[in-house]
Amino acid sequence: MSFDYHGECDLVMLSSPSFAKGSGLSVHIRTTRMDGKLLSYSYISGAAVGIGNNVLEVRRDGSLLVNGKRHVNIDASLPTEFATYPFAKNMIGKKKKITQYVLNLTDTNNKPMEVTIHANPKTKMLFVKIDGDFRDGIGLLGNPLAGNRLLGRDSVTDMSNDWNKYGEEWQVRETDQKLFQEHRAPQYPDVCIYNVSDDVLSKKTHNLRRRLLHDSEYNDSMVTRKAANAVCKDFVGVNKDNCVYDVMVMGDLEVAEDPSYGI
Repeated sequence: MSFDYHGECDLVMLSSPSFAKGSGLSVHIRTTRMDGKLLSYSYISGAAVGIGNNVLEVRRDGSLLVNGKRHVNIDASLPTEFATYPFAKNMIGKKKKITQYVLNLTDTNNKPMEVTIHANPKTKMLFVKIDGDFRDGIGLLGNPLAGNRLLGRDSVTDMSNDWNKYGEEWQVRETDQKLFQEHRAPQYPDVCIYNVSDDVLSKKTHNLRRRLLHDSEYNDSMVTRKAANAVCKDFVGVNKDNCVYDVMVMGDLEVAEDPSYGI
C-alpha cells in the first residue's frame, strides 16, 4: 500500500526486535513541515539507524553521526562498517552531488537486506529505503503479515482509512529507542504538527524560504507541470508522480536528477 503522511515529528519507520540475534534494528525518520499558500507538505529532514547500542544518524546536509561522532561528506575517516555491518558512501546523480549511504544488513542466509539513505544538498531532503524480509518488522512500513492493512502498535487495529492517525500511531514514544542526538519538538506525548507558525517558518533554511516565495507569489518562475513531466519522463508510476510533485514544489528542474525516483 502507498500512502502519504504530512505531519512534523519523529517517526518509527521500522523496528525489528529480533534482528542480529536480538540486538534489534530501529530506523527512525524526522519530518519537517512546510506550509505555503498553495502547497503544504512535510519532508524527511533526518534519519537514524540503531543496532543494539550503536546509532548512525544522517542529517539534512548529508553529514553523518556515528555514535555521536560527526563526519562531513569530505571526511576521509568515514567508517566502512557500522555495528559490524558493511557501510559505504557514494556520490550519485548526474552531477554526483547527492550523497548515498548504504548499510548492508545481508544475513548469513544471504537474503538481501539494506538500508539506503540519500541526502540531496540542494533540496535538504532525505530519501530512505529499506530492503529485506524483516518478519517481525513493525512501524510506518507496516507489518509484513498484514497484507494491505496499516496496523497500529497492537497489530490489530486497522488504520488504513486514516493516514494521519496511522502516522501519529508511529510517532517515537518513550518506549522506543531514542536515536536522534538533537532534541526537537514535538516529542511524544506532544502530538505531531500539521501547521507551522510564521515565526517558525522564518527560521527555516534559505531554500525553503525560496519555495515559500514561489508558493505565495505564484510567479512566472514556477515550474509548470509540463516541464516537470518532461524532466521526470524516465520514471514510472507513483515514482514519476512523486518526482513531478517535488519538482513543482521546489520550483527546480534539477530535483529530478535524484535517482531515488527510479527505485
